[in-house]
Amino acid sequence: MRSEYPFWTEEKLRIQDTDFNGHVNNASIAALCEAGRGDIICAVSGLPHERGMASALRKVSIEYLAEIFYPGQVRIGSAIARVGNSSITIAQGLFKDDLCFATAESVIVFIDRETRRPAPMPEAWRAGYEKLM
Repeated sequence: MRSEYPFWTEEKLRIQDTDFNGHVNNASIAALCEAGRGDIICAVSGLPHERGMASALRKVSIEYLAEIFYPGQVRIGSAIARVGNSSITIAQGLFKDDLCFATAESVIVFIDRETRRPAPMPEAWRAGYEKLM
């Protein structure tokens, strides 16, 4: 399953990621997904304040497969599942040690900074995202 993801991000679990059940909380897992999404977008499109367009999360779906516990490192694998005119779909797998504890799928829409409406992404971005499919 790791081979499905050409792009990787690593994050450290924090004690504050745990909840009263003692496991890493679902909100913290969503934040780990966000870290991976941010890294793959920046790798292709550049830093947010340097790009000509903004981006917005349209949809996210997370499947929680197993509990994980503090401490440890999490590796977030990401792949581009779809490239649209003004959007991308990112598929992710989250791993602690050899365990895939969650998968996610997110849709990111690129928007014009002035109109705040969806806008076609530059061709260079499209080519960059297609390389990560």
